[in-house]
Amino acid sequence: MTDQSDIVGPNFLGRLALILIGLLALRLLFLFVAPWGLHGDEAQYWAWSQDPAFGYFSKPPMIAWVIGFTTAIFGNAEWAVRLSAPFLHIATTIMIFLAARRFFHTQTAFWAALIYTLMPAVWLSSFIMSTDAVLLLCWAVALHGWGCLRDGGGWGRVLQLGLALGLGLLSKYAMAFMVPVLCLTVLFDPPSRKALLGKKGFVVAGLAAALLAPNLMWNAANEFATISHTAENANLGRDLFNPEEVLQFWGDQFGVFGVVPFAMLLLAFVAVLKGRLNSPAKWLAALSALPLFAISLEALLSRANANWAVTAYIAAPILVACWTVQSPKRLTWLKWGLIAQTALCLGVGGIAAREKTVDAVGVNNAVKRLRAWPETAYAVKDRLAGGEYAYVAADNRLVFYDLNYYLPDLDPRRNKLHMMVKIAQPWEPTKLTMWSLNASPAQHASLTRALPDTDKPVLLLSHHHNFEAYFREDFETLTELPPIQINLGPGKIRDLKVFRGTGYKRTSREDRT
Repeated sequence: MTDQSDIVGPNFLGRLALILIGLLALRLLFLFVAPWGLHGDEAQYWAWSQDPAFGYFSKPPMIAWVIGFTTAIFGNAEWAVRLSAPFLHIATTIMIFLAARRFFHTQTAFWAALIYTLMPAVWLSSFIMSTDAVLLLCWAVALHGWGCLRDGGGWGRVLQLGLALGLGLLSKYAMAFMVPVLCLTVLFDPPSRKALLGKKGFVVAGLAAALLAPNLMWNAANEFATISHTAENANLGRDLFNPEEVLQFWGDQFGVFGVVPFAMLLLAFVAVLKGRLNSPAKWLAALSALPLFAISLEALLSRANANWAVTAYIAAPILVACWTVQSPKRLTWLKWGLIAQTALCLGVGGIAAREKTVDAVGVNNAVKRLRAWPETAYAVKDRLAGGEYAYVAADNRLVFYDLNYYLPDLDPRRNKLHMMVKIAQPWEPTKLTMWSLNASPAQHASLTRALPDTDKPVLLLSHHHNFEAYFREDFETLTELPPIQINLGPGKIRDLKVFRGTGYKRTSREDRT
């Protein structure tokens, strides 16, 4: 769709290009200078990238493939692990601009792109490596592909939509939230019905299914680990009425999307219900509302993390922009809301750029999981000296993966010196493993790197201080050693209990918690 602003109005595209170049430069600068180590989740994804597969215990494989691409080129530094994040979000912003311009006009597209790229969640996600960054790009590409097909797009757009859906599902199963809305458009939206009811629709579905098939095959070969884990995240064994979780979840959305933009999104929903916005708006509202209300139901029945409905925030910026540009007063509110949240995000980023400022303002609790992992690795290495341990075992997934990243010589696959020593010496190098709480794997580490039954000495590192009774069930002998305590800033300590165990036999129980 084209309006006069595309021809004679403000140069929205040029303005957006300058803003995005500036944001990318700023976010890359922070990525290179920030002192923070990898979070355990990031270290886990990096470990997966070293072992390419079509699936992993808790996530589909796309996150590992992306990290594998950047680290193959730039090495394994923390910034290289995270490097794709800011580029992915800039690409998503561009796709939102293109989709919004397809649905409405350039002014709406400009503000939709700004709303997205200045989201508090996008600021944060540009500095960490998460599955959401890849997922959101796939969602935006799929949304643009659907919009083009509505306008009579050809087979190239069919391939775009099918590939985006399939690759999105390989990024995170939350991509599936788009499918029921697309089905509804086929039933009730004449342009979508014309575009997708027939050969093109079958090709879209077939292409998405073909891309997902290898991951489903991996799951079938591994007792449907990822699918089961995703279902277990719902945690429906709890009390099935938790209104406080719903309130918490909706309160968190103001922090995810921005206070003013989220308030405007709610008002835009009302405008759609009253029929005050053009036809595409109701489908954008459905694409936004479905994840929000589905996760709200999950919160009511169990719990929900703030980012579980993040797929709502691809269509939402377009919907908010469409509603906002209808009124100069609304646009003024939006501008000031974006300015305020950008100033806040820049202020937080400035504080987070140095450890001293984080400690000075007393927010070190927020970054404690990113600190002092090299120091922790050195402390573990000191404990191994002269101990002739065959294994190091961790009882916590995040501890395991951070040590796996910062102690590479505990994984002989990554250490050529150890491989040569293995040939020359009769003893095996010490290996990092995961102690198993129950017989069934609880994470990818216990699926692939579980501590095996052994009579050899094990250095056991315990993050969970209430597991000692379980350790004594599993080991014939267990001797407590002095703990490893690492300073994480004022008032914060990483406190790992340490044991020397022999005669380990993996439990057959399934009821330990």
